Amino acid sequence: MALTSPFLMNVLQKFKQYTVFEVLLILILVTLPLGSYALNSCAIILFFLVSLYRFITNKKYFYVNNISLLFIGFYVLGLFSLLWTHDAGNTKAGLIRFLSYLVIPLSFILSNSAQLNGHKVVSIFSKTLVFYALYCLLFACINAFNNSDIGYFFYHKLSNNLGALNAIYLSVFVSLAVTFFLVKKNKSKLEVFSLFILSLFLILLSSKIIIFVTFTTTLFYVIKKRKRIVINLKSVLLILGVLIIFIVASSNLFKRVEVEVQKTKIHEVLNKESFGHVYIWTGFGLRIFQVKAFIEILQEQEKIFLGTGLNNSQNSLNNKYKEYNFYPGFLNYNYHNQYVQVFAELGLIGFCIFVLIFVLILKEAIVNRNYFLASFILLLLAVCITESFLWRQRGMVFFITISLLLTKKNKYTF
Repeated sequence: MALTSPFLMNVLQKFKQYTVFEVLLILILVTLPLGSYALNSCAIILFFLVSLYRFITNKKYFYVNNISLLFIGFYVLGLFSLLWTHDAGNTKAGLIRFLSYLVIPLSFILSNSAQLNGHKVVSIFSKTLVFYALYCLLFACINAFNNSDIGYFFYHKLSNNLGALNAIYLSVFVSLAVTFFLVKKNKSKLEVFSLFILSLFLILLSSKIIIFVTFTTTLFYVIKKRKRIVINLKSVLLILGVLIIFIVASSNLFKRVEVEVQKTKIHEVLNKESFGHVYIWTGFGLRIFQVKAFIEILQEQEKIFLGTGLNNSQNSLNNKYKEYNFYPGFLNYNYHNQYVQVFAELGLIGFCIFVLIFVLILKEAIVNRNYFLASFILLLLAVCITESFLWRQRGMVFFITISLLLTKKNKYTF
């Protein structure tokens, strides 16, 4: 008892460094990679209720930024789409599923969010991801040994150790953490180790576009800071050792790139009238077809300005799958492109609001020379090309929370 008391006191002392809102935001973020949405939803509801209580009991002032208002406006547009949607049932279901676009920004406004330290919250989230990475790698070792299959170290088989978790979503979280540890000044040995583990884990997750963006932004950062880097024999040997490990870990990534290059037939995808149930699709090829289908649907339905209604694009896309004689297993695959998804459902107006959110965040990052914020928004801009990332709870909660944590607020008083 005497030995554990100092440790408990130390933990309690560190815990006191965080406000109740920061603790709740940490809880929202660290529950994102877990298999079930239940804990994450409870954390969001609790954050909203505590923020509302704070506002009611102390409503002298509140903080708003333009981005939070745009998120709310985006949700309101989805609400108004009930007036023109093709299927009110689908849109009503979407309004429930997309409540984060309304609830989280409102919570930030009501909570007097200028007191929130975004980097403290992201720091805990990043450190938690190291634990998740080690957990996944441990079970990958066990599964690979038991089943004599090295595939458990890669892609969805690796991320599924946390539940039914898509490797793309986990890769986005890990990429943010890699950047956080990279730009952190005066890194401890534990933080350097965390950077190494998360970088290795990101490569094993094998998401091509996320690895490319992370590598590109990291390379830019290293070149920018090159004058501060001390080069000696020890550092050269360390870099070579790390490169060898990463090259070996990239074997699955290289195979996936090779398959995409060799088997994607762009001309065929654009011109073939019937594909049949046995046609071999690559990820890139399928996404090209989905953009083609979107253009055809847009021309047929002429829903350019308002779209077909929130959460109401899947039926028309399914009809295209049937028209081109796709294997039935592809039914209910969404557009896998966030820009197209928004345009299809909320039209040009929704698309403009969506793009404006990205523009404002990127502008703030450039004006303030905030490399971390710039890396975050570039990562999201890229992943939205290949995934409807912000149409799933993990994606939308992550994007909204990090965006509002890292952008400035303006004070308003009563």
